[in-house]
Amino acid sequence: MINYTMEHIHLFSTDAEIAGEFYAETFGIETKMSKTWQGLPRCDMKLGGLTVLISTVKGDLQETAGDRNAQLGINHFGFRVDDMAEACADLKEKGVVFTHGPVDFKGGKVAFIEGPDRVSIELVEF
Repeated sequence: MINYTMEHIHLFSTDAEIAGEFYAETFGIETKMSKTWQGLPRCDMKLGGLTVLISTVKGDLQETAGDRNAQLGINHFGFRVDDMAEACADLKEKGVVFTHGPVDFKGGKVAFIEGPDRVSIELVEF
């Protein structure tokens, strides 16, 4: 049987540089700017060993529906936190928008925040 492992996640953004700044400033993630094959800005970063790429896209794109949970492609990605209350206080201090929670969930806590380009990011404490 073939063994598949996660290699990367690729997000689209209207401005990869601004999106990269959000992740760097909000979560302390080291980012590296590069270019897409079309010569547009791209942000590369590592999250716990997983490569996340953010490419700038141009044009009149209809990538998402009006409802963030009805969009095609990635619905959300999650960060594990050790202390939800501490993480929420830190993120609120940084002006991050919470779209849900935090709430108790299956013996832990979850919350959702909004990233650049309406990317939904889940915070999980278990």
